[in-house]
Amino acid sequence: MSWMSRASRASLVILLAVLSFPLPALAAQAEHGGWGIWETIGRVFNLALLLGALIYLLRRPLREYFEQRTDEIRKRLREAEQARDEANAKLDEIGSRMARLDAELAEIQQTAAREAEEERQRVVESARSDAEKIVSMARREIDGLMKSARLELKCHTADLSVNLAEEVIRREMRPEDRERIFQGFLEELEKKG
Repeated sequence: MSWMSRASRASLVILLAVLSFPLPALAAQAEHGGWGIWETIGRVFNLALLLGALIYLLRRPLREYFEQRTDEIRKRLREAEQARDEANAKLDEIGSRMARLDAELAEIQQTAAREAEEERQRVVESARSDAEKIVSMARREIDGLMKSARLELKCHTADLSVNLAEEVIRREMRPEDRERIFQGFLEELEKKG
């Protein structure tokens, strides 16, 4: 009852006390043995008087209270509507974010798949390039070994040929052939010197 002043509350209590206890009516009833219809009318009158006084005294405070309460309820309803609108806006924003997240996730998956494929192609190409280099190096090495083997074979063949020719010459060469070769060698030296 904070909406009522102290004076109003005190007046209300006194009025209720006076109207609640109709002392003259009780005293008359005790003397005469009852009033009958007049007692009922007196009680209705007392009730009407009490209600009228209450309405008169409480009309302004109750109106102010109910107006304040109505304003407060309207204010809270506006706040609730605003909160609902904000919540709906946030929900829409979250929904759009979720839709974007799905799109972004799909894009990330596509990008990752594309990058993985590109990386796989790079690895395959690098492996192919490395394999070609290894094959090329192996071919060069084989060619070098073959050349070396051929050269070695030629040298060995030449050595064998020289040895065989030397043997043939030693076997078939006669002392006069040696003399003639020696003379030809000396003549050659004289021409040069």
